[in-house]
Amino acid sequence: MQFRRNRNSAQPDVSMGPLIDCVFLLLIFFLVATMFKKENRDIDITPPESESAEKLPPDDQQKVVGINGAGDVFWQGVPLTRTDLHMRLREIAATDPERRIRLDADADAPFETVAEVLDMCQFRGLSNVGIRTYDDRYNRR
Repeated sequence: MQFRRNRNSAQPDVSMGPLIDCVFLLLIFFLVATMFKKENRDIDITPPESESAEKLPPDDQQKVVGINGAGDVFWQGVPLTRTDLHMRLREIAATDPERRIRLDADADAPFETVAEVLDMCQFRGLSNVGIRTYDDRYNRR
């Protein structure tokens, strides 16, 4: 059986408009998605030097307590009082006592303040506390 082809019939058109729309929507999505900025929890400090620091992988779930050279206390980069810090640590201890807490203390921070923050963590049963230090082996790159 032989089919006849009608030479006068028009070829089907493939509309490029929807494809272009999808490409532009994907482009806009990726541009917007890459613009979201991570929360900066670091404060401007000079960490104490260490010869035997253990490099830990980054942890977005850890909470950061900072102490600057003047002895001011910060929670996730935001200044707060010691009473507020005590309340935050109590909340963490109640919900997730194994949560890692990183102490960012300036090398010139008063030791009394560092000891006070460590005592607060110990009092609340938070034992997964690390101190950020500077080790030339890890920080030279």
